[in-house]
Amino acid sequence: MRNLVTFSAIIEIIAITSWVGGMAALAFVAAPAIFQTAVSREQAGKTFGLILKRFHPVMYSCGVAILIAGLMRWAGVFHHQLYASEITRYAIAALMLCFALYSGLVVSRKLDQLRARMPAGVDHTPKNDPRRVEFNNLHRVSTTLMAFNLLLGFAMTVLFAIED
Repeated sequence: MRNLVTFSAIIEIIAITSWVGGMAALAFVAAPAIFQTAVSREQAGKTFGLILKRFHPVMYSCGVAILIAGLMRWAGVFHHQLYASEITRYAIAALMLCFALYSGLVVSRKLDQLRARMPAGVDHTPKNDPRRVEFNNLHRVSTTLMAFNLLLGFAMTVLFAIED
């Protein structure tokens, strides 16, 4: 049983670092560099949107891996209860996964649909146009979800560190 607990911890560490590290790299390195060097804000948004679209499956996979690791850990220590920090960590992972799924499957798709309905581009659509207003609102939702996920990911990392 100890091997199962150790194996689950390894899976969890890899998933947490991939997920949180990836989000941090995107937020603090990739996005600023893309928006600084792109020909236009519109092009930067499209490029970063594509990167996020490709990163969403990584987030989903990491979230599922963390939750599976939690089940493995629970099975490995079946003779006693999980620590409160572990339960909290898995609850955070589930919440993060929900945010990622909503962001990737709902918000990103709506943003793509709205972008397609603005053939001149978002920046060339009047600011009071309902499509642009909705696009800007959804963009704020997407950014907020990413920020919450990053903060929750940092909290999950801290909980993992203080547990052991």
